[in-house]
Amino acid sequence: MKYGGSVPFLGSVEFIQQITEKMADAPSWFTHPATVWGLGGLAAAEMLAERSPEIRELMEDGLVYVKSGLSMATSHGLLSTSDAAFAGEVISQAGFLDSIPAAISGGITYFLSMTRNGVVSILSEADEDDSLGMRKFISWCEELWATFGVWILLAIPGAVLLLNGIVFGVLYLIRKRHESKIEAARIECPKCQTRIHCFATACLSCDEPVKEPVALGLLGGMQERKESDPLAQKVRLIELKRSPKSGEKVKGRGADISCKEDGVSLFSDREVNEAYFATVDARLPKVLIISAALGAIPLLGLIAGVIFYRIQLVAPYRRYLPWSKGFVTKWLVRLVLLILALLQLVPGAGVVAVPLMAGINHWMYRSAFKSGLSKAGLI
Repeated sequence: MKYGGSVPFLGSVEFIQQITEKMADAPSWFTHPATVWGLGGLAAAEMLAERSPEIRELMEDGLVYVKSGLSMATSHGLLSTSDAAFAGEVISQAGFLDSIPAAISGGITYFLSMTRNGVVSILSEADEDDSLGMRKFISWCEELWATFGVWILLAIPGAVLLLNGIVFGVLYLIRKRHESKIEAARIECPKCQTRIHCFATACLSCDEPVKEPVALGLLGGMQERKESDPLAQKVRLIELKRSPKSGEKVKGRGADISCKEDGVSLFSDREVNEAYFATVDARLPKVLIISAALGAIPLLGLIAGVIFYRIQLVAPYRRYLPWSKGFVTKWLVRLVLLILALLQLVPGAGVVAVPLMAGINHWMYRSAFKSGLSKAGLI
């Protein structure tokens, strides 16, 4: 920073020029040749330590405090330089505040140096000549991190964004393919020739019933079999947030939600509402057994169990709860589940914790959803 501007091929670099200008505001002791050469000497000693056991021992035992002090001084100097333009009066009135970050930097350096020295000292006692090359390996790791660490930290957010973009892009393509497949599977109503979904229970235009519509899976995929029970088909369509009549997608939340395409209110039929609750309730025993089995697997079992019971027991209710009620219910559930999730860390406790999480989720979301239907007089 001090001599970079005087080097011919570096002096023309804009970044070096900006650094040189900022260093003009730095304290005189920070840019003093003794300080600069002291830092350079420490860097040279770090490199020579790999070739000389004596220097390495000195670095490990005696220069921890020098490193910490230089780190504190460097942080203090850089802080003073960067703050000079906008916090001069504040610093002058409360001068001790600008020493806090420097003290933290020095403390962290001291802690990390002592930790490293503790590890290296154990290796030195076990392998004084470094025949196994462990200390050299640690040194190489440190050098690589010092060289590429900043770039890695800068690249990680970009890599995460790229990965997220790829994942969401793939999911979007899968969704579009699924929608196009559903649209291509439309059939003509035998009475009015309107193109309707093959899984609809009645025609969108003339209300002509569809005999044995195509059955739908839990996630909305079309199956090869036909559904002979109209009530079961209506329940599945509502669970997928589709009209129980035309099978068209429905948007919105609440007990009074209706389809804009056919005008049908999803929860206007009490018989269908009762069957809806009965269908989800019937899954509870199976979900509890599977959740207990998954709970026996640390961490990964917890994640899989939560995904499984949410799809089976929570999603049918949660997707219809109003935002206000859904928000309160969600956070009440989270407070309880946080404690149960911690129990999963205890060996064997996951067998009980995950089923409890499933049961509590089911009960709370079911109660909130049923309360909304009761207030609307729909059940």
